[in-house]
Amino acid sequence: MKKLFLFIYRHWRWTLTIVTLLLVAAAIRSLSVAVKSEDGLMGISIESDGRIDLTPEQITSIRRIGKWEFLSMQMEEIVDTTHKRFLLPDEHLIRIYHGTIRLGIDMGRLPSDWFRSQGDTAILHLPRIQQLNKKFIDETQTQTFYETGSWSALAREQMYRRAELQMKKRLSASNAYEQAERNGREQVSALMRNFGFQTAVVTFGE
Repeated sequence: MKKLFLFIYRHWRWTLTIVTLLLVAAAIRSLSVAVKSEDGLMGISIESDGRIDLTPEQITSIRRIGKWEFLSMQMEEIVDTTHKRFLLPDEHLIRIYHGTIRLGIDMGRLPSDWFRSQGDTAILHLPRIQQLNKKFIDETQTQTFYETGSWSALAREQMYRRAELQMKKRLSASNAYEQAERNGREQVSALMRNFGFQTAVVTFGE
């Protein structure tokens, strides 16, 4: 016994290390023992809510998209006008206008509550679908189909405005905005999947 105490005294560092390891092993053993219940053994598990969130860098990259186009609609409009002249032949002008109206959202107008997440689902409230290009008639493609007489710049400008108005009426009568929303949901959902979300719930402002 005296020799044992003498050994411990001379090698106290090793002894302390061994005792510490034994205590740790005992603690691990006690934690690894399953809890008894009436139905048998109950395991201990740690659960996570699986929450995904966008980083500031990802939010910045989304805002940098700027104007996000979901649908473009090409149109052609024929506009004619006539000037009646006393004792002289009437003057006629027929022009064909080509335009492309682009529908989408302006990411610079994102509301403060535009994004939140629930687990692996992204919930987004985006700006309303709007016309992104205010000037949508391409003057370089405008064609004069028929022209007699002399026409002022003002008369031609009035015809341009008529073509613009008629194209907007055709747009309103179509389902272009509904199609743009469908395309928008698909594109936004694809973007969210790239960020790790399984699903995306997307709504657009009124």
